[in-house]
Amino acid sequence: MRTKRRSDTQVECGRRALLDELGISEGGRRAASERTGHGCGCADCVAAQRNTQRLEHWICGRLRAAGADDAEVDARVDDIPVDIYWRRGDRRCVVQVHSGPLDITAARAHRQRLQAAGIDDVLWVCPKGYWVPLVPAVAVADFAPTGSEYRIDQGMVAVGESGFAAPTRASWELREFLAGWVAGEIAWAHVDSTIGGWAVLDTWERHTSAQAALIEKQRRELRDQRVQLAVSRQAVRDKEKLVTRLHHRIDRAASTADAVAITLAGVRSELVAQQRVAASLRATIGRMDRTLDQWQWLTCCAMLLVVAVLAGALVTR
Repeated sequence: MRTKRRSDTQVECGRRALLDELGISEGGRRAASERTGHGCGCADCVAAQRNTQRLEHWICGRLRAAGADDAEVDARVDDIPVDIYWRRGDRRCVVQVHSGPLDITAARAHRQRLQAAGIDDVLWVCPKGYWVPLVPAVAVADFAPTGSEYRIDQGMVAVGESGFAAPTRASWELREFLAGWVAGEIAWAHVDSTIGGWAVLDTWERHTSAQAALIEKQRRELRDQRVQLAVSRQAVRDKEKLVTRLHHRIDRAASTADAVAITLAGVRSELVAQQRVAASLRATIGRMDRTLDQWQWLTCCAMLLVVAVLAGALVTR
């Protein structure tokens, strides 16, 4: 998030206004001058411009001393203005020097235009900030050093304990960096998908080797996971087939049970009917038994009566 600082004194210095917009305002405020823009003519802007020009000519001299066939300040590449242009054989490179914060979008667009024009490498020399790892840049600790050497404070990477390249706090001299860059021993590359840095080729080889080992490890893990997934899918398919067979068996058993239930219901109905017939027959037999018993009693009574009559007749004779 960008923060703004407010002051009782109005600031019309373009350079200080830009730094103030970014929340990194430096030093005290001065009264507004008659000129506006990034170079308003105040003592600070004049000193910063002088320091920037001094650094540009210093870099140009160091490039020539490092073996560049040609190095030129304030050059143009296909009508594109650049701060420093240098060439060595078929290799063409550009150095852009900024004494203030770097606009990432503009820097990337400028690099793309230069690459389309045939430039191989683009280097930004700028102050320390979040923008340094996002573009091929190195941060100079001081644009106005007491001596004749400039020290790189940000932008270099080194191999860590994990084997991967990471930003380092080790101090580099800008002279050594330029010599290695011209010789092709130092190059810029991406550390990951978002940030990058400058390092010697051996660092990038080790970083690439570590990435290759990590990719191979992840490839093996992915292969093992694919095998496990295939085995799991096969097991799931087998279980699905077993479940399907069990469902078919359950359906057949349910159909058989329904048929048996229907048959049993029929048998139960027939049994109830037979029970009703048997009950009716038992009732008929009971009535017939009672009727026989009654007839037997009547027969006995009749016989007794006949015997009594005969006995009376015999007695009366």
